[in-house]
Amino acid sequence: MNYHIFEINAFKQLTHLDSVADYRAAKKLISEYRTKPNVAAGTSYRMMFAADVEQAERLLKEKREARPMGEHD
Repeated sequence: MNYHIFEINAFKQLTHLDSVADYRAAKKLISEYRTKPNVAAGTSYRMMFAADVEQAERLLKEKREARPMGEHD
């Protein structure tokens, strides 16, 4: 399984940028993407650990339920 890095634009469209096997390398790469100049407004970068790119996309698009009131970490 790899760490898959995606660019998410303002319209919530995913673009696969890279796949990396090592967490530290993936973390460094995503930090570089986030600090690039000339990034369009509303663009974000996410990393997902998954077996393949399709599974990572499904996990990123998955609708999550809101946490119940009063639940704290």
